[in-house]
Amino acid sequence: MSQRGVILDRDGTIIVDSGHVGSVERLEFIDGSIDAIAALNKAGIPVAVVTNQAGVARGYYGIEDVQQVHKHMIAELSRHGARVDLWLFCPYHPDGIVDAFTRASSDRKPSPGMALAAAQALDLDLSASWVVGDSSADVGLAKAVGACPLLISQASSVDPDVVSFVDLASAVEFILGPGIEVDARRQGARPGFPAQQFDRADVYGAAYLAELTRAFGTVDLAQITRAADILAAAYQRDAAVFACGNGGSASISNHLQCDHVKGVRNGTDLTPRVHSLSTNVELFSAIANDLGYENVFEYQLQSQARPGDVLIAVSSSGRSPNIVRALDWASVNGIPTIALTGFGGGEARRLAMASIHVHSTNYGIVEDAHQACMHLLAQYIRQSRMTSDAIASQIF
Repeated sequence: MSQRGVILDRDGTIIVDSGHVGSVERLEFIDGSIDAIAALNKAGIPVAVVTNQAGVARGYYGIEDVQQVHKHMIAELSRHGARVDLWLFCPYHPDGIVDAFTRASSDRKPSPGMALAAAQALDLDLSASWVVGDSSADVGLAKAVGACPLLISQASSVDPDVVSFVDLASAVEFILGPGIEVDARRQGARPGFPAQQFDRADVYGAAYLAELTRAFGTVDLAQITRAADILAAAYQRDAAVFACGNGGSASISNHLQCDHVKGVRNGTDLTPRVHSLSTNVELFSAIANDLGYENVFEYQLQSQARPGDVLIAVSSSGRSPNIVRALDWASVNGIPTIALTGFGGGEARRLAMASIHVHSTNYGIVEDAHQACMHLLAQYIRQSRMTSDAIASQIF
């Protein structure tokens, strides 16, 4: 699966922009920039540097000078335990004086060439990545490839879709969020859907479908396989499966009980025992009223679940206290866990044995994707217990 990455501008972001830095003597790192790159390395996030070097086309310095500057930067970064995974630069400019480099180029920011090359080289999902720089060209590059732009500026951004920071260190702190978790603040840096007003339902519908397709494409299919294996094994050994969620996620949990009992059983030798912890309003409200809403799922599990049973927690944010408490209790009591999350994923994403995460900050998109994942898990398990002839004769 493609991964998130960070694409960095060079001058004004990592090193001081003193105007066409073409020699090692003019190179000066911005305070905190090396440590910021090291933090990205430690978090396992690939880093690429993409920089316009029009000084080559303008005759201020040559290709070899740019390479020497980068060689020095690589050595200095390494000395402090940091690295850049890919260095790219564009020496072209249409107003240059050196014939070999005087032309327009799709690599010159804000054109997308260098970002696309970085994505191919590092296997990046640009829609889940960040472009960090100090100019409108960097913001334009991010928007051209669907990445999240983060602006390095002493002033607030005039673009409501762009978050600004005083330096790279602050931007990286924002990207990483608290601890190792990708939380809602980090996801929130990317403009959400919708980011503008639509005056026609059909146009909005097309945009919604495109966003749903993009978001569903971020689901790690290896986690789908892991969840399917957990559920299939539970049904095979006659273990109970419990589902829980709040609001729209409660509806998905309830629907899950239907599909994973009635649906999975239809035409197979399985008789799944699936229970939604979000259905019994009398018990649910009694626990909430007497013991606190954060206990509504954990309390039920304590009475009904046994080691070897399975818990499926559905939460768009992954941060709901009752969801986190249920997952935490299950994890220490021998109960395999599956989480369906969105936004930043929260603690639920970290706690679950199988984490089905949708990269989106739109509740409808996340819930639609969760519903689809719930359906496909039920249908996959069902068909895995049927012959090809039986499958062909059934409606799924």
